[in-house]
Amino acid sequence: MIPLQQKKFPDSKSDLAGALDSALRRFVKKEGEIVTVSARVFPYLDEIAINLDNAKLDSSPPPPKFAGETKPACEAALLNISARKMEIEGAPLNLQLEARDVVFHEGRDANGEVVMLVNNLRTGQVHVSAAQLGLEKAVGELAKREAAKQGITIEQTRMTFRARGPRSISADVSITARKLLFRAKIDISGQMQIDDGFRAKVTNLKCRSDGKLGSIACGLLEPQLHKLEGRSFSLMSLPLGDIRLRDVRIAVSDTVEITADFGSAA
Repeated sequence: MIPLQQKKFPDSKSDLAGALDSALRRFVKKEGEIVTVSARVFPYLDEIAINLDNAKLDSSPPPPKFAGETKPACEAALLNISARKMEIEGAPLNLQLEARDVVFHEGRDANGEVVMLVNNLRTGQVHVSAAQLGLEKAVGELAKREAAKQGITIEQTRMTFRARGPRSISADVSITARKLLFRAKIDISGQMQIDDGFRAKVTNLKCRSDGKLGSIACGLLEPQLHKLEGRSFSLMSLPLGDIRLRDVRIAVSDTVEITADFGSAA
C-alpha cells in the first residue's frame, strides 16, 4: 500500500509516475529517476518500473491505513522493482521483484487522500540477498553505538550465517568487548525455521561468555533472548491483501539469499 497524499487518483501515466516518485522519496534517498510508467492506453499499463538501485532507506515508512471500500484504479502487465546495493538503516542488500498481471485498487485514508494498493496478481517472485561481510559490518556498527551508551568499547564483531535446510538458517555472532581493564568475548547464536505453513520460528537462542564483563553482558541479554525463544510469526499474515506466498527458499554462501514466490489466492 502506498499513500499518494492527494485527493484524486492520477489520470495519466506521467501523473502516476510523479505521484509514486513523490511517495517513495518521503522515505528513500536516491539521485535520479525512481519511477517509470509505460502505457499505450491508461489505465492499462504495460509496465511500472521502480529503480531503487543505490538508494538509502533510513527509516521504515509507517503502515498506511485506509478506510471503507476500495475500487479498481489501474492494471499493469508487469511490475518490476530493482534495488541493487540498497542500504536499509545501514545494512546493504539487493532486492529484485517481478510481478505479472497486477491489478491495483485505490482506497482512502482517514484524511480522504488516495492510497494505492495491490488487489491481486497472477504470479510474482522476490529475491533478496545480502553479503555476509556487509551484514557483519552493519551489526558491528549497531553494537558499537549501543555499547557506547554503557561505556563499553566493541573491539571486534564476527558474524556467520549457515543454511540448515531449504527454509532454515542459523546465525553466530562473536563480539569482543572492553570496559576499562576488563575484556570479554561474547558469543550469541540462534536459528530460524520456516515450516510448510509459512510460519517462521526462532529457536536455540544462546549467549556464552567469559569473564566478569561477559557475564554481565549475557545477564542483560538473556531475558530478551528468552522472550524470543520459541516465538513464531506467520508470513501469511503480512499485509498483502489477497496475495499469498507459494514458496520460500533460503540459500547461504558468501551471501544470504531469500527467494519467495507469490500470487493471488485464487
